[in-house]
Amino acid sequence: MTGEIVIPVKEQLCHSLFYKRGDSLAVKEESLFAYQPLPPFLYEAAFYAVIPAVRPWENNEKYIPVLIDEWAGQKRILGMHFSNRDRKAALGPMKASLGVFLQLLYWTNSKPVNLQADPGELTIKPVNLKERLDFIAARPAFYHSYIQLSELIAEMEKQYKKMLALGKMKKKR
Repeated sequence: MTGEIVIPVKEQLCHSLFYKRGDSLAVKEESLFAYQPLPPFLYEAAFYAVIPAVRPWENNEKYIPVLIDEWAGQKRILGMHFSNRDRKAALGPMKASLGVFLQLLYWTNSKPVNLQADPGELTIKPVNLKERLDFIAARPAFYHSYIQLSELIAEMEKQYKKMLALGKMKKKR
């Protein structure tokens, strides 16, 4: 299993900030079974293309901490770019970080990311999610979008931890 596999990106993952219709992801086959946080939505792409792969949303306790660590690294990079007022350099890490947030959001809800679905329909989510995501998507390389994304991730992390705590309390009963 050292070959490369090409995964077509299905409509559920098409969005102007990430992928367009007809895009595909070329990855080493073993990366489908050994989790890595980037590229964004790799496992969802495999899922929607009916290609066997890890399904992180089905075991979010194992994979969400990796997303949170990935965000910490991206946040340091973004902080450097924004302190240098380098919006152009910040765009790539902002897209990656937005992908991390969307995975955190959907996986907390035990679902694969679907960029065509309304995230407001999810049970566990930050307040005013749609408006805040629209703001970030409209100007992803702006400092205020970075601040908004940071807040969204912090809120989502709290919601995730609350969900875990409530789940543990239910198991004890």
